[in-house]
Amino acid sequence: MKNWLVVANAARARVLEESDSRGGKRPSYVHVADLVHPQSRQKGSALANDRPGHVEGIGHGLGSASYVLRTDPREREHDRFARQVAQLLNEGIAAQRCAGLVLVASSPFLGHLKAHLGEQAKKAVVRTLDADYTALDERELAERLADNPGNI
Repeated sequence: MKNWLVVANAARARVLEESDSRGGKRPSYVHVADLVHPQSRQKGSALANDRPGHVEGIGHGLGSASYVLRTDPREREHDRFARQVAQLLNEGIAAQRCAGLVLVASSPFLGHLKAHLGEQAKKAVVRTLDADYTALDERELAERLADNPGNI
């Protein structure tokens, strides 16, 4: 059983499994899953069903007030995607398909993702890195991870 490497941002997540390194140099990876969430790239106004509520003023005062949404629509989509990714990781740990998790995600998506991990998955996190490496290929990814030790 090997570790899973999760490379994510609010719109895309790749889950890779560490495989035996080639010639003892950098690790190579085997594809496990690729998740895409295009809603995270949309404008907040496109995600909201309608404009914020409006209340006419009563009595003395400025005359009107606007109701502001508690959660930004884009933030809600980021959180929804984090739940989806976390569910995959939780299931992988529970089914013993991986030994540990290395999380490499952009900020604040890393926080969203960690918040939705189950207890077993949280204990399985061996390393975190606050960076967006989703555009890198596997060779570049291995190089960046070797150059940046990260934290826990």
